[in-house]
Amino acid sequence: MHRDTLRSTLLTLGLALVLTTSMVTPAVAQTASSGQVYGSPDIDVFTSTSEFEPGTQSQLRLTLRNNGEIDQSGPERYESRVTTARGVTVEARPGDAPVEINTGTIGAGNVPTGTVDLSPIDITVSENATPGTYRIPVEVSYTYTRLVDYDPSGAEYTDNTRTRTHYVTVRVRDQPRFEVVETETTAQVGDTGDLSVTIENTGTRAATDASVTATSRSDELVFGTASESSTAQVGRWAVGERRTVNYTVSLAEDATVRGYTVNLDVDYTDTDGIARTSRTLNIGVTPVEEQSFSLENVTTNLRVGADGTVSGTVVNDGPKRVDDPVLRFSSSNPNINVESSEYALPDLEPGDSADFSYEVGVSDAANANVQQLNLSVAYRNNRGNTRVSDSLTTNAEIAPHRDRFVVEVVNNTIEAGSERALRVRVTNNGDEPLTNIEAKAFVSDPLSSGNDEGIISELPPGESEEFTIALSAGANALPKRYPVSFDFQYEMPDGDTEVSQTYTTPIEVIESEGGGLPVGLIVGAVIVIGVLGVFGWRRFNTDE
Repeated sequence: MHRDTLRSTLLTLGLALVLTTSMVTPAVAQTASSGQVYGSPDIDVFTSTSEFEPGTQSQLRLTLRNNGEIDQSGPERYESRVTTARGVTVEARPGDAPVEINTGTIGAGNVPTGTVDLSPIDITVSENATPGTYRIPVEVSYTYTRLVDYDPSGAEYTDNTRTRTHYVTVRVRDQPRFEVVETETTAQVGDTGDLSVTIENTGTRAATDASVTATSRSDELVFGTASESSTAQVGRWAVGERRTVNYTVSLAEDATVRGYTVNLDVDYTDTDGIARTSRTLNIGVTPVEEQSFSLENVTTNLRVGADGTVSGTVVNDGPKRVDDPVLRFSSSNPNINVESSEYALPDLEPGDSADFSYEVGVSDAANANVQQLNLSVAYRNNRGNTRVSDSLTTNAEIAPHRDRFVVEVVNNTIEAGSERALRVRVTNNGDEPLTNIEAKAFVSDPLSSGNDEGIISELPPGESEEFTIALSAGANALPKRYPVSFDFQYEMPDGDTEVSQTYTTPIEVIESEGGGLPVGLIVGAVIVIGVLGVFGWRRFNTDE
């Protein structure tokens, strides 16, 4: 019995051991496929743009670096889970730095281990920023998994949210800085003028080899010889020193009176020998309106085939004074001629005026109508350059041709075979007084003259005077009308001597009423005597 009992006991222990072994083995397998992984992201922030210039708008470029920390390792996918920052947001604040942050919160998404470049953050550096080093706080917020508890059935995650403030160091550079103090210009629409700009080095360091480049932002404003930019050399530029640079600018004739933007860039070498360019300075250039003139009280007395005048007043409408102005006269009609096309005027301040008068001749080939006359003012601007104004037009009515004189013979009959003093009346048919009028008559057979000249000392417009010439009619002159022609030489009011056209008037020759035998009777008698003589001569010869 004892032996059977021992055997039974051993069998029971063996069975228990087997059962125990079968239960322990699955437990070991279970421990090998489950466990925990825990850790966290380790994010740092740094910048690649650490220097800024006062009074500028710049970009702060940030980079996130995630080193990741594993406190208990495990499968790679779970380690990546606990070291990745999810839903990362970044917000920079000015802190004690003299800057203004113009960009709000930036989303960076998920940041695994490694580096991620963020979108640039726009900042404005204060104009009065004191050079030096400043710390800018950057707040980084994200979600991450702190713990992964996993087994064959799956994994459980424990998530946390973290917000931390990091700091990046930036430096406001100790360097030259430039500000426009004053701008003056004599620029005028349609003309060339000066642009003067005074600039001060308001920075903390001197600049060497400095030059200032001005660039026009408009086609209507150009520099020098029609260039869009011009550079002025300055040289060394001390702190607090003001330098004035001058440029020559021109405005197009069709430019409007408004402000034109000009950019100024200062190129220089800093104290470290590095070539730099300042921030762009903007100035406005506002020109004055184009120089203009006007005509007033224009009068004309032009006539086909005669000399006349064009007179009036020219006014300087401004906006500037003009020196050595000359009024220029022109006409597209070749039948209108001016003795001198330029009329000198006195210097004219804005609002001043001056009178002018042109002697204008109209040829016989011209037509009686209204003609447009063009006048312009040539002058010198304040740089001594000659400029010509826009055309000043005026209309002139050209009257029909009118004879200078009206000539008529008061006693226009003469008996054949007689002579008489012929009275000739002359009327001034023009608009100007005439003097020293010398008349000469021209006759042909059977008329003649032993004294064919006359003179009138003065003849006002519309007035008449008479002179006489001797006129004879031949005895054999037939009763009818014969022409007598007259030419006149005279002096105009300006002293010029002119010769008129030829005027022809009729003279009536009539038969003699006494004081001699009539020509017809004498001729008839001669014929009768001749006939009788021939008849007598024939009869005498017949009787023999």
